[in-house]
Amino acid sequence: MKLYDIISNLKFIGIKHYQDIEINALTCSSKERVSNGIYFCIKGLSQDGHKFALESVKNGAVCLVVEKYLDIPITQILVENSRIAMSYISSIFYQTYKSKMKFIGITGTNGKTTTSYVIREILTNLGKKVGLIGTEGVYINNLLLPSSLTTPDPIMLHKIIYEMESNGCEYCVMEVSAHSIALNKIDNINFDVAGLTNITKDHLDFFLSMENYIKCKASLFNVKHTKLGVINADTKQLKDIAKKSNCEITTIGKDGEVKIEEIIQTLRGTNFKISFNNKQYSVHTNLLGEYNVHNVLLAIICVAKMGFKITEIINVVKNNIIIVPGRFNVLNIDANFNVIVDYAHTPDGIKNVLSTIKKLSISRLITVFGCGGNRDKTKRAEMGQIASELSDYVVVTTDNPRDENPEMIIDDILRNNDKENIVRILDRKSAIEYALSIAKRGDVVAILGKGAENYQEVKGIKLPFSDYAVVDEYFKYKSKDELKA
Repeated sequence: MKLYDIISNLKFIGIKHYQDIEINALTCSSKERVSNGIYFCIKGLSQDGHKFALESVKNGAVCLVVEKYLDIPITQILVENSRIAMSYISSIFYQTYKSKMKFIGITGTNGKTTTSYVIREILTNLGKKVGLIGTEGVYINNLLLPSSLTTPDPIMLHKIIYEMESNGCEYCVMEVSAHSIALNKIDNINFDVAGLTNITKDHLDFFLSMENYIKCKASLFNVKHTKLGVINADTKQLKDIAKKSNCEITTIGKDGEVKIEEIIQTLRGTNFKISFNNKQYSVHTNLLGEYNVHNVLLAIICVAKMGFKITEIINVVKNNIIIVPGRFNVLNIDANFNVIVDYAHTPDGIKNVLSTIKKLSISRLITVFGCGGNRDKTKRAEMGQIASELSDYVVVTTDNPRDENPEMIIDDILRNNDKENIVRILDRKSAIEYALSIAKRGDVVAILGKGAENYQEVKGIKLPFSDYAVVDEYFKYKSKDELKA
């Protein structure tokens, strides 16, 4: 594609050393080797991409998108914001601006993955071809591809959308993180429906205040980004977002337009009733927890807003086992106690999961968790308090320490916590094994924080690690007599 065709409608300040060259690739990594590529000079949180422009030129870039001119004799497009330009140019290069797919975006602090998976399950069982982009990877119909970010950067995002459409996908379901909104990743995607699960304390290391965080989430519910919105109205902030939005909003929840009227939980799943358009419907899902009632209902109404019959949607939910990787996964173990793995990594997430377990018929609850490094430190002590209050025993350990000292992260978790039911074991494998070793008949061991992740990130390196694998290995070397004692 010629450069002129890519930038003809781009809002730019100026151009230097212009040549209408053929463009074959886009990149925002100076180390990536490209053929006739455009390199976007992005100012990140710790690095400025302008400093690495020459390296990108050596690796095949023939055009730079910059926020200041550089002393490099190749075509440079001067823009006010390179991130915004990257989103726009990606949509032109991959021709996704004229996509015929329907887009459903799900945002919120917790529940994005579960809600997205439920939507995918519903649409697939209604005979539609569906793509999904989220924390646990990218689905193009039934093909699963790994992904390192909840919402990929615009270049990869639009490439994925292009691949989805090329493979016949009719719907694209996407988790929309707060960071992706703030960093303009989704600027050139127009959602047919957007859903909001909840907003609780998270990412304050980036947003600095809850006010900023809420404002960012709320900005998705604007006609600039979405035609229709579905919002969980059971918290005040979300009600306010619904009132202030300039797009059509449907609220769900105990206080919503679509009301939750009864919730009954059993070991076989959750039954609840909803009132929708002056009619009452009974819903069953294999997913446990009141928070998952909100997630499932959000998914149901998002799909209903796409024109499907509510009765057909509810039948799909009733008749299908929905498994979300790393979300309240009850492991199949040969023992007299249960093990549950969940991704819960926020105060609200931990409270939801542990409260749900406590409502079941169990003996003791043993919780293993840690907190991620280089993330919001203000939530650590709160998570420690919640875990110690709701659990009989708590094993505090590492999560993804990243560049922080893991011992100091644990110190933050235990700050001002004088509960006697807590032990600290730095090594996560040892912590899980200890929790399993003290479990007795009727107990539940909840392993929280990493879910389906298959690594631990330490000093910029992702070391192979899986909570599931640790549990499997533990039971492989234990005799049945030991486990059933």
